[in-house]
Amino acid sequence: MNYDQLVIEYLDFEIPPYIRRDEVRLDLPRPARNNVIYTITGVRRCGKTYRMYQLMDDLVVQGVPREKIFHFTFDDDRLEPMGDTTATDVFDAYLRLIPDARQGCYLLFDEIQEAPNWTKFVRRVAEQYPVTVVLTGSSSKLMSRDIPTHLRGRSVAAEMWPLSFREYCDFHQVDHTSRASTFSSRVGQGLREAFDSYLDEGGFPAVQGLDKTLRMQLLQAYQAEIVTKDVVERFETTSLRVAGRFARNAVRSTGLSFSVNAQLKDIRNSGMSVSTEKAYALLADLEDSHLLFKVTDYELSIKENPKVAYKVYAVDPGLALAVAPASHLDIGQRLETAVFLELKRRYGADRMRVISRYSGEGCPECDFVVGDVAMGEQYQLIQVAAELMDARDPEKNKKRVKRELGNIDAAMRNTGLAESTVVTLYEEEEVQMEHGVIHVVPAWKWFALPAVL
Repeated sequence: MNYDQLVIEYLDFEIPPYIRRDEVRLDLPRPARNNVIYTITGVRRCGKTYRMYQLMDDLVVQGVPREKIFHFTFDDDRLEPMGDTTATDVFDAYLRLIPDARQGCYLLFDEIQEAPNWTKFVRRVAEQYPVTVVLTGSSSKLMSRDIPTHLRGRSVAAEMWPLSFREYCDFHQVDHTSRASTFSSRVGQGLREAFDSYLDEGGFPAVQGLDKTLRMQLLQAYQAEIVTKDVVERFETTSLRVAGRFARNAVRSTGLSFSVNAQLKDIRNSGMSVSTEKAYALLADLEDSHLLFKVTDYELSIKENPKVAYKVYAVDPGLALAVAPASHLDIGQRLETAVFLELKRRYGADRMRVISRYSGEGCPECDFVVGDVAMGEQYQLIQVAAELMDARDPEKNKKRVKRELGNIDAAMRNTGLAESTVVTLYEEEEVQMEHGVIHVVPAWKWFALPAVL
């Protein structure tokens, strides 16, 4: 294979138009030997490659010559079949064509996991050459449990997600500027309408602007691809039929309790076979692939009980809607899913922080407790309710308010916190309860202002 010609094509590659996404920050050092290796992880199709393109443009603006920025994608079909030295051959071709790169360059490798022996190659290059290395790939292949010993302690990961609501507004040219946490009536109305659409469409970049039918088909294809490539092929956990059924049921349960034992019965009743051990491993594999996440009860114990019924959340409210049967997934589930994902964006990168559900004496459940006391950060209690007030049904309204606000008031009593937050679709007020103040915040405002909790 003529690697030189392929490398020339990548060096001459014209970056396509994109919308900036600055919520994933990468402060890269200048090229040097033994630099830390940077990885961008995240669910498939969330925009990692385009984040690489943005990074390339930023480096050029900083004065780095374009030829010193080598971006290469290792899932290029022209590389198949790849031999054990493919990554080395590509890099050597780059150095032949750009000899000055030996004095320092930026290496941006997409889908690096497709190259055989990629970890050994990356380690050698980082040790022997003055480089700054950035990697992306299938999230499951670049998670910490998959990086062999010779890269541990040498790499740091930045987590990328489907579009946040603020990024969704940027994509659709919706104004989300504010002054002192206050929005004009015009901006507020635009944000309310945009948030309603966000809960339906979700945040995968390629589906933005598509008609509903095509969007649903594409999102369903995303889920199938993740299950096939990031779960079945990688882990060989179980059959594709079992994994597909399990994943669909889990994603459809977003925002709800999810029992693995119940799924075992469902799978076996449908005529398929799976062991209990493999079913529990499958849930962990789906989480590694970033398709969904489980949330446990907040406990002081460090021991996790793997047999409990978790609450699960899909990686995107639009994908959850696409996978659910017609009229099955209500807006409350999608709202709670979106809130969970926003908490992961804001706080999930720090493994010390807690994102759990809270239950305790006299408190059946508060959706989220978030915080990091090790960093001197006070816990926060967050409840999600699509609506509190329903003028059409006063009696039901009283019961709902008592349940939602009563639960979080009990949680404030148990935790000693004087404030808490309820995220709703449209309502906004402050409610003085027996044990503290509850801030009722409309979702469009809570999402548009990261400081609002």
